[in-house]
Amino acid sequence: MTNDEIVKDRIIAVGRERFFEEGFSKISVDELTSALSMSKKTFYQIFESKEDLVTQIMERMMGEVRANVEQITMGDQSFVQKLYGLMTFLGMQVGKLGRPFQQDLQRYLPGLWIRIEEFRRERIIENFTRLIEQGMNEGLIRKDVNKRIFLLAFLGAIENIVRPSVLTHESFSAGEAVQGIMGIFFKGIMTAEASGELDKLQQN
Repeated sequence: MTNDEIVKDRIIAVGRERFFEEGFSKISVDELTSALSMSKKTFYQIFESKEDLVTQIMERMMGEVRANVEQITMGDQSFVQKLYGLMTFLGMQVGKLGRPFQQDLQRYLPGLWIRIEEFRRERIIENFTRLIEQGMNEGLIRKDVNKRIFLLAFLGAIENIVRPSVLTHESFSAGEAVQGIMGIFFKGIMTAEASGELDKLQQN
């Protein structure tokens, strides 16, 4: 790893931590570089702007999510174990994005927000289709379930609930919303055996 790559990773790590928690609109490049004990010149040698940093942070996060979700859904575990793994992982990932950060994305970087929503939609359709098919093959999801209708309804719930305009008025977090939606939807199509196994995993 080159020195520039090390510096870039440091900036992304600090920016990610600060932005996710506080949003990025009120945090200046001066504040970031001060926290990193580096000059603004060094920052601008690597990133064109603060918005460029935000974009690269989210591109990196989407890459991490893609890799981890595919690792879970394409692994050798059972349907229920994969479902639990996805609920845990996605809940944690979404939970990292604080409301101020999501609000800033919608307001100041709408193009990036749209790209994130498209990424989420594509990943849900692809990976959850694979998961549902496994559940049906294992006899843990009812055969009469229409996969396409289920996925569209599931996706609609995620898109319409896990957004700042809704969460601002609720007591639950984005991560809790994702886990709750997954539990409600999947328990509605799973057999009693599969539902019981999922409950045990969640309790442990």
